[in-house]
Amino acid sequence: MSRSWKRLAAAAVLALSAGVLAGCGGADNVGVVDMQRVQKEAPLVQQYKTKTEEKQKSVEQELQSAKGTVSDEEYQKKQQQAQQELNIFAASMQRQFMSDIQSKLAEVAKTKNVGIVVIKDAVPNGGIDVTDELIAKLQ
Repeated sequence: MSRSWKRLAAAAVLALSAGVLAGCGGADNVGVVDMQRVQKEAPLVQQYKTKTEEKQKSVEQELQSAKGTVSDEEYQKKQQQAQQELNIFAASMQRQFMSDIQSKLAEVAKTKNVGIVVIKDAVPNGGIDVTDELIAKLQ
């Protein structure tokens, strides 16, 4: 699950970067964000992770309680339904997370007067670090 959050965060930053770059053609400033720190420190990210973990535990408990009371065929159907439910829930959480990251990062970029925000590892030297501001906005 952690890898998917990292991929999602990277995609969110890149998508926002493209949008900011397209909308602010004349700006020379580059903002950088450390997504690893954001994932570790931002309370909103932790809330999404907690919700996803709680949903997974809930579904697992439902499956465990159904295991002894239904036939093997019905149990397999329940497992498939549970997996579908988890996939839909995770996709929903990822969309919400991506939307939150993009909107908050756009606010930070505007206040810091940067034309583009990229992942810190993508910029070899310099850039305006906006990580702390993003973490603060993701309360």
